[in-house]
Amino acid sequence: MHVIPLEGSYNARGIGHRRRPWLVRSAGLDALTPGGERALRDAGVDLIIDLREVSEHAPRSHAMPVRSVPLYGEAPPSAGTLEDVYARLVRERGGRVTAAVIAIAEHPGTAVVHCTAGKDRTGLVVALARLAAGDARAEVVADYASSGATVRPARETIAANHLAGLALSAAARAAAERLHLDSPAEALESALDIVEELGGVEHYLRSHGATAEHLAALADRADAHAVVATGSVA
Repeated sequence: MHVIPLEGSYNARGIGHRRRPWLVRSAGLDALTPGGERALRDAGVDLIIDLREVSEHAPRSHAMPVRSVPLYGEAPPSAGTLEDVYARLVRERGGRVTAAVIAIAEHPGTAVVHCTAGKDRTGLVVALARLAAGDARAEVVADYASSGATVRPARETIAANHLAGLALSAAARAAAERLHLDSPAEALESALDIVEELGGVEHYLRSHGATAEHLAALADRADAHAVVATGSVA
C-alpha cells in the first residue's frame, strides 16, 4: 500500500503498484478538488464506490462516476464498540458487504472505495476484497491499522462535537471515541475471525452472492498488478 495525497479528502491509499494500483481506499470524496480528482485519475481510478447511506451524502464537487452501495441500511452507529459494529456488519449485513466486494470485482478498471472516514466500512470491504484476491492477512490488517494516525487528527473535533450530545458513561464515551477515531488491528482481526468461523472468506462471499468469476476477477486483478510491479511475465 502507499499513501495518495488528495486535495479535498484524506486517508487515501493505493493497493498494489504505486503508479497503477488495482484498488484505492479513501475517506469521503464529496469535497474532492479538481487537483484531488486529477490525482485519482492519474492513478487510473475511474469509479467511486460509496459505502455510505444516502443520508450521509453531500453535494459532490467532482465529475467522477459513483456507484452507491450502502452497508448499514440505516444511520451509522453513534456509539458502541468497534468489535460489535464489525460483528453486526459481518453477521447481519453480509449481502451488502459482499455487494460492495462484487462491485470492485465487476469493475474492469480501478475503483476507489470510501465511506466517511475510510476506516470501518471501507476497512472491512477492502480487507475482504484483498483476502479474496490472495493478499496475506497480516498485510491486510497492517493496512487497516494505518488509518488511525490519519483519521484521528482529521475527525477528533467532529467526533467530540457529535458525542457531546449523547448521554454516555465514561466507559461508553471511550468506546465511542475509539469507534469514531481509531483503527486498532485487533478490531479487524475480530471481524476476520468471525468470517473464518463462518467458513472463510471465499465461502462467506460465495454464500452472500459472489460467484467464482467474481473471485477470479479479484485474483486476476492483483496478479496483473504484480506483473506490472515486478516487470516479469509468468
